[in-house]
Amino acid sequence: FITTDNGTQHPLTVEIEKVIDIFTRMGFSAVESRQIDDDFHMFESLNFPKDHPARDDYDTFKTADGLIAPAHTSTMQNRILRAGAKQLETVGHIASISYGRVFRNEDVDVTHEHTFHQCEGVFVSKDASISQLLGTLRSFFETYYGQKLNIRTQPAYFPFTEPSLEFLIEKPSSIGGRKGQWLEMIGCGMIHPN
Repeated sequence: FITTDNGTQHPLTVEIEKVIDIFTRMGFSAVESRQIDDDFHMFESLNFPKDHPARDDYDTFKTADGLIAPAHTSTMQNRILRAGAKQLETVGHIASISYGRVFRNEDVDVTHEHTFHQCEGVFVSKDASISQLLGTLRSFFETYYGQKLNIRTQPAYFPFTEPSLEFLIEKPSSIGGRKGQWLEMIGCGMIHPN
């Protein structure tokens, strides 16, 4: 069971528990993302331009009151950074993950779903680097799949990271992969200065 900010407890799936366990053993705190949020946390604080297609009603689920069913757990980034400001001063870093259900207006097929779970990490320190990011991700996925993995990255664009990358792993043998088969696992990057 996970206890939320308001003190209620609810069961998590085994896979989400496994993800949280790996990251907390790596020194990250874990916070559950919200299932309804506002424009500021969904777009504005994440550097989305006013005319970005993700802001359109056909791309994002919105209530009549203008609240949003988050399409990503990045909605927690601003909250994590603000809550960790004192920790950054005293300990020298912020290390946290946010996890939860996200909602996208997608055509459902083998690789797309309108509702799924996502996890995002936030790490801030004076000497944070891309190599630390890639090392952390490699360590996570190798622990998750229980084997050494080959990785690669390719350039990407996300409004809230700079530089932005897509992180791929060679498909693990533990899930039937063969050499040369690559899986895009996540988008990642350094938190945008804005």
